[in-house]
Amino acid sequence: MIGTSLSRWTLPHFAVALVFLLSAQGVIAAGWAYPAALVGAPGTLAVVHLLTIGWLTVLILGALLQFVPMVTARPASNGMMALLPLIGICTGLAGVVAGFLSLDGTLPAFLVVGLPAGGLLVLITTTMAAAPLAAALWHVRPMPLPIRFVLAGLGFLLATAGLGVVFGAIFACPTVFPWGRVFAGGLRVHITSGLLGWFTLTALGVSYRLLAMFMLAPDDRGRLGDVAFLLTAGGLALAWFAGLGRMLDLPLLDWLMQAGEAAAGLGVAVFLVDMLRLYRARRRPALELHGITAAVSFGALGVAILLLASLRVTGRLEDLAGPVLYLLLFGWLSGLGLGQLYKLIPFLTWLHRFGPLLGKAPVPRIEDMVNERRAAPWFALYFVAIAAGTVCGLLGWPSLWRVAIAAHLLATVGIALELWRAWSWQPHNAAASRAPAPTWPSNRHRQQEGALP
Repeated sequence: MIGTSLSRWTLPHFAVALVFLLSAQGVIAAGWAYPAALVGAPGTLAVVHLLTIGWLTVLILGALLQFVPMVTARPASNGMMALLPLIGICTGLAGVVAGFLSLDGTLPAFLVVGLPAGGLLVLITTTMAAAPLAAALWHVRPMPLPIRFVLAGLGFLLATAGLGVVFGAIFACPTVFPWGRVFAGGLRVHITSGLLGWFTLTALGVSYRLLAMFMLAPDDRGRLGDVAFLLTAGGLALAWFAGLGRMLDLPLLDWLMQAGEAAAGLGVAVFLVDMLRLYRARRRPALELHGITAAVSFGALGVAILLLASLRVTGRLEDLAGPVLYLLLFGWLSGLGLGQLYKLIPFLTWLHRFGPLLGKAPVPRIEDMVNERRAAPWFALYFVAIAAGTVCGLLGWPSLWRVAIAAHLLATVGIALELWRAWSWQPHNAAASRAPAPTWPSNRHRQQEGALP
């Protein structure tokens, strides 16, 4: 990665995404959305899109701005072509949120036009962001496993955003677009293609590459990785097309959609087994904090898939979908994202600030820029609160659930503070906290000791 061109807009994407995550958690803890309000309440829908568009989509697109050049050795979006989609996504999201809040009178009724208009802007700007990334990935031959996952995820991104525009038009103009059955049948498709298609497939692909790189584990995952990709991506594609047919009342497609979802769930199980193999095969014996949090996030993913399967078998999925989606959003995706940010932000900051000095002057280690002992309790509080919130949701205790949400909001603030400290780290920070002041070894000496930057 030292020889890879650095994206100047990756870190701003991360900062914007964290602001949206903290805002969404604050709104939920304040009782303005589910679980204090109905699942379909306008406030809940607004918060869901703050999380899915503002937090997760901006986070992943920012990570891909650096990830794609790293795995392809080809330039991707940079400069204004990376900044404009970020501005467009945030503007479109503002329109979507305003549109939802106009449905219950919180904002003036005419702002409902923000739903289709904001959704269309999000679709256009995510396409602008995804197209150069996908083009760079597509030309890599042979195509490694992480690239296949990310390409499939980018396809589901556009599918999810396209459905969102359709739903926005239905909300804004129900008399012009009286497609009630399309919305009822398509909501499940929209959620599946977003949470499992765009977010999860991309997260699996990025995890394969980043965890192998940081833990010094083998990149080649063999047939097990191929099976995980075929089952997850193929199953989700089958479920998506079958769900699209169900929206149009085509017969005999419900069982096909269920078969696709089952295949995707099996693929996730195969991925988790492969991750266990990767952890065991690592050559870095001591796990860093980001590796531990990733393992906990994988556990949350496994529990969520088991819950989805059991609730579907027992016929209670519709009643208890909220806690499961909460676990997917906060335990799996947000937990993984925050944990990887704890590694990526100091790593990219080190590359920006000290990479040009490598071989010319003494440079610090990345480990000097973070304090895992100080950060670990915040991550522990975060995941314990998520587990408690999921249990409270399943048991029907909304008040205690909000307490758990307030707890992981506090934990997120603590994690964000640690990320800011890593980004703003200066050499005198280490000198001030140690006696005597440290003298960093030369690069040649560090290579002799086997240390890594």
